[in-house]
Amino acid sequence: MPQYFKGMATVGMWGLYVGSWLSAALNFIFGGLIGGAAYSTEPVSMSYYGGYAISIGFAFAGGFMMLVRKKLE
Repeated sequence: MPQYFKGMATVGMWGLYVGSWLSAALNFIFGGLIGGAAYSTEPVSMSYYGGYAISIGFAFAGGFMMLVRKKLE
């Protein structure tokens, strides 16, 4: 495979990896601290857990991209 595809896989992998951490941090900041879910006694809404599920999905997609990049070598 050309080096172009390996480079694109690397950029995609790092984008998903950084995106997963950024998504988790923003979910905690906006949903937890500003929205009050971190210190409230009320049950947390499902969108709060959904945000973390999206973060985990980004992390798994980044791991899959790592495997694809390794196969391109």
